[in-house]
Amino acid sequence: MNRKNFARLGVAVTIGGTAAVSALGVACVHGWKWLQETARETIVEPVDCKPYENSRYYKEGDYNIHYQVDFPAPGVPVIGKMFMIHGFACNSRFWDEMVEILTKKGFICVRPDVPDCGFSTRETKDVAPIPREQLLMHVLELVDNSGRVPAGKWILMGHSMGGGIAMNLANEHKDKFSCILLYAPMAAVNAPEFVKNLVTLDPVCDLMDKIFGPACSHDPVVKAVIMLMTVDVRYSVLFDTKKFADGLTVPKSGTAMCYMMARAKPSLYEDMAKVDLPIKLFWGKMDLFNMPSFVRKFQGALNNPDVTVVPIAGHCLVQNCAPEVCDESLAFLKKNGIIA
Repeated sequence: MNRKNFARLGVAVTIGGTAAVSALGVACVHGWKWLQETARETIVEPVDCKPYENSRYYKEGDYNIHYQVDFPAPGVPVIGKMFMIHGFACNSRFWDEMVEILTKKGFICVRPDVPDCGFSTRETKDVAPIPREQLLMHVLELVDNSGRVPAGKWILMGHSMGGGIAMNLANEHKDKFSCILLYAPMAAVNAPEFVKNLVTLDPVCDLMDKIFGPACSHDPVVKAVIMLMTVDVRYSVLFDTKKFADGLTVPKSGTAMCYMMARAKPSLYEDMAKVDLPIKLFWGKMDLFNMPSFVRKFQGALNNPDVTVVPIAGHCLVQNCAPEVCDESLAFLKKNGIIA
């Protein structure tokens, strides 16, 4: 890559990162009210104040974890169950396009909102920390014990940050999963203590809260972020901004992102190497967030991944490239005997 193109790429990544961070949250009191009124220790049946028709909540400690459960249409045989973990600052609705396809094929799809995202609890200094991997596994076990899904192992899926979380889960609970599907995965890093202390200072958190809300209230800003993540003009123009903004209606979203950076368990490459499950790995050729050096490092840490590079795709290829990605994912599952 010559210097001119490298500079252009640097500008694009800088603008993209700035726009993404600035568009993360919008304060709305009813979002927090939903969490307070609907949290339960077990699966909560849909109620009037639910975010979506298929919303459920799991409560543990100070955390209320929101998740959606999608079933195949009546008469469609169930052929598998998928646990789907979204990326940084996203939410369960970022899987919408894939869920629509997969449920028609016969898959049960469970898609939680990672802590600090969507309609799950926002971490602050007043929230006693519980590892997000523990919370997500308890959601999976709750659904497993609900009597509404068949016995057997789960297909584990992760996009972006969710890919790193998925690898942590697989390393700790590989007996629960049959395989892993990774889409433009990214690994959380262990920040130095002084950085963790800095980002969780009250003035920093307050500033982040003030930036996020106003930014996310403007459709053009949201569409610009989606454009950077998908590199798809048509998809971005037609994108329903509520998919992004509605998941950021809980107050303290800026503060929560600061605490996520400080508290998140890192995804260590040496731990990834211990996972011996079948792995399907997707990259977008036009991804503005995963640099080639990182792609090589992440991919090199995995045990014999089956790799697909989607030529005309960005970071969020699970959205605008869902049909192609689903076809490749299903072919992988068949090749490895996960489905017939």
